[in-house]
Amino acid sequence: MLKTRFFIITTILMFSLLSIFIFQKKDVIFQEGNPIPLAVAISKIVFQDKEIAEVKGKEEVNGIYGYIVKRGEMEPYIKMMEKEGWHFVERNENSNALVFEKENTTQSVAYQYYTRWYTIIYSS
Repeated sequence: MLKTRFFIITTILMFSLLSIFIFQKKDVIFQEGNPIPLAVAISKIVFQDKEIAEVKGKEEVNGIYGYIVKRGEMEPYIKMMEKEGWHFVERNENSNALVFEKENTTQSVAYQYYTRWYTIIYSS
């Protein structure tokens, strides 16, 4: 009986502390909306040793919300776009954009730093 009561009190205390932490840090945790798709993509980079991972979410464009790479390493995304026929023109660091050309079309793809370790590339 005493062990059960201790377990219940400990569980409630841990849940309460976790709730307080999430409530205080909600602006950081939910800065990109639902953090679960980002966590899944980051886990693919970390555990499967990938250079780039798709981020799937509600704000989809062609089924993909964007891509995530290690911070500042845009080469995997540039190579992916070049395979699709786009030619890399420049990386504009003032506007956080990658500029590509294909025939008579120019496309600017925005990116944003996500934490210290990752960059989200908003594919369109």
